[in-house]
Amino acid sequence: PTSPVCNANCFGCISLQPAECCPSPQSRIKFRPTPEEIAAIGIYHLEAAPEGIISFGQGCEGEPSLAADNISAGIRLIRARTGRGQININTNAGYTEGIRKIVDAGLDTMRVSIISAIPESYAAYYRSSYQLADVKASISYALDKGIYVSLNMLYFPGFNDRAEELAAWKEFFRELPVQMIQVRNLNIDPDAFLAIMPEQQSECVGTRAFLQELHQAYPQLVIGSFSHYVEK
Repeated sequence: PTSPVCNANCFGCISLQPAECCPSPQSRIKFRPTPEEIAAIGIYHLEAAPEGIISFGQGCEGEPSLAADNISAGIRLIRARTGRGQININTNAGYTEGIRKIVDAGLDTMRVSIISAIPESYAAYYRSSYQLADVKASISYALDKGIYVSLNMLYFPGFNDRAEELAAWKEFFRELPVQMIQVRNLNIDPDAFLAIMPEQQSECVGTRAFLQELHQAYPQLVIGSFSHYVEK
C-alpha cells in the first residue's frame, strides 16, 4: 500500500463509504511510504522469493498512481539493486500522467480495474474525477512500452453480458489489445447496483457466450481470475 487517497468514488468500494455502518475490510493506509521504504520491502522480496512479484495497489486501498513520484523513485532504487522478479501495479489507470511515470521507471505488468467499455456505464459506477478515455490512454501508453496489461473486470451477470456491452468490449480490445482479462464477481446488492446503472438497451447473451465471443474474436486474450508470473 502506498496511497491513502483515490480519484474514484466507486459505488462498491470496500475501503471507504459515505456512511461507515460497519468496519471496512480493506482500510486505507494513513501515510505515504518514502521511496526508500518502498525499495527496502521490494528488494527483500524480489531477491528472496522464487518468481517474486511486488504489487502496488490492492482491493480498494487507494489509487497508487496518485503516489507516482514515490513509487517511480522506489522502483528505480529496486532495479538499481536487482533485476529479479516482477513489479506490478493494480490501478484504475485514470491518472495517465502518474501511470506514465511508473511505467517509465521500470514497471513490468499492470492490472486495470474496469467494469464497462461504455463511457456512461463506466462513469455511473466509478463516479471518478477522470473519464474512461483517460483509462484508455493509460493502457495505450503501457502497451506501447511493452507492459503486460490485464483487466480486472468487475462482473455482474445481467449487466456485463448485455449485447451492447459485448459490442463495446469487442471495439475496446480491437483498439487496445491487452493480454488478459481477470473476471471478478461483483459481490453487490443487485437492486442497488442496477438502480445506478444505465438501463439495458438489448438482450443479455449470457456469461458463457459473452466470454466465448470475446475469446473467439481475440484468441490471444487470456481469460482467467488472478495475476500470473509473466515469463519474458
